[in-house]
Amino acid sequence: LPDLKDAEAVQKFFLEEIQLGEELLAQGDYEKGVDHLTNAIAVCGQPQQLLQVLQQTLPPPVFQMLLTKLPSISQRIVSAQSLSEDDIE
Repeated sequence: LPDLKDAEAVQKFFLEEIQLGEELLAQGDYEKGVDHLTNAIAVCGQPQQLLQVLQQTLPPPVFQMLLTKLPSISQRIVSAQSLSEDDIE
């Protein structure tokens, strides 16, 4: 995980995770692809907007898989970096 206080590192991590996730999904490796997408969502400043885009682009079963994994990924990242209350909204 990148240092969440380093905007550049977060941006780079986010883009890499999206790209990796999309490549794996294209190869049919949904499990790993979804893992990378959830990592990207967890560090994303606008997760709701990203989720809306993904909902429109992913097949429904893959999107459901993503939603199922999100809470555990988000929890791991929140634990790794204690965020201030302002950042969570």
